[in-house]
Amino acid sequence: MTLPQSLSDFEGRWNLTRVIRDARAGHVVRADGIAILSRSDDGLVYDEDVTLRLPGQPAMKGTRRYLWRDGGDGIAVHFDDGRFFHRLKLGKTFASDHHDCPPDSYYAEYDFSNWPHWKVRWIVSGPRKSYEMDTEFMLR
Repeated sequence: MTLPQSLSDFEGRWNLTRVIRDARAGHVVRADGIAILSRSDDGLVYDEDVTLRLPGQPAMKGTRRYLWRDGGDGIAVHFDDGRFFHRLKLGKTFASDHHDCPPDSYYAEYDFSNWPHWKVRWIVSGPRKSYEMDTEFMLR
């Protein structure tokens, strides 16, 4: 089985599909688009461009950016303003981490069992949020 071993293994263009099950709002949001991980001076820049489909509403565009840095035994993921978000350990089939954003809590589960097709699940809970977000990535 091949697993990602370094930051550079993620460089490239990825098709992505996403399902967000929002328990608080009581609906399911679907999204698809691309994620481009491009080399920068100190790692990779993750740029995402998706089309979101909410029940009963017209489709809308969504974007996000993260900074991926070498984290020793994995990847340190930062928000685009440089604040630390979470760590992704490499060399394993599954990896997980937790991010507190009081009063909400974010838990990530990465699945590399079918690399270079990979998945990430976010479980978000707190007084303001309650959702699960599953995203699948496939190299273009």
